[in-house]
Amino acid sequence: MYSIASQELHSAFQSLVSNPRQLGLFVTISKEQLVPGPSIASESGDFSSDLYLLAPHLKDNEAAYIILRRYPDAADGFVAVTYVPDAAPVRQKMLTSSTSLTLVRELGVERFREKIFATTRAELTAEGFKKHDQHVKLAAPLTEEEQSLGAVKKAEAEEGKGMSVKKAHVSDRLALSISDEAVEALKNLNGSVRGDNLVQLVRTH
Repeated sequence: MYSIASQELHSAFQSLVSNPRQLGLFVTISKEQLVPGPSIASESGDFSSDLYLLAPHLKDNEAAYIILRRYPDAADGFVAVTYVPDAAPVRQKMLTSSTSLTLVRELGVERFREKIFATTRAELTAEGFKKHDQHVKLAAPLTEEEQSLGAVKKAEAEEGKGMSVKKAHVSDRLALSISDEAVEALKNLNGSVRGDNLVQLVRTH
């Protein structure tokens, strides 16, 4: 299988993985291959405090990938950012967006906890990541256990609704009453010798 991640990129990524003082790595596309760009060294050791270091490398008209070390103590401690500014050329936008999953797959899906799509510089600041985290928290998907519990509750609700309908039908039937005269007339239909073959029931209330 043909790999679009260059050998240089694999080497640069391994260097990032093994060096805890390195905050991140820019990745670009050159001649249909993913190649390494500038690497960013951490200054404070704190992810949010170091994000300003990305600014000089972010361009308003050029798309790029940025691999960031966000959770330094975790095996899946990296974040893959796809940066596609509105002013970037259309073809570049399409190419970058369509290969973002390929980048993560070729470098190792297990290394990445998050994949983020950004279109502005502001999204890649400390405040931008804070807003991203709040959005993710609000939109957090249900766990498998929560989904199962929801399905059970829905089934119970449907079953309860069906039972209510059945009870309503039974109650309607029990609510009907027929006078003794009407019952006697119905019995006489079977043995009528006078040609009486019609009994009309009229609801009085």
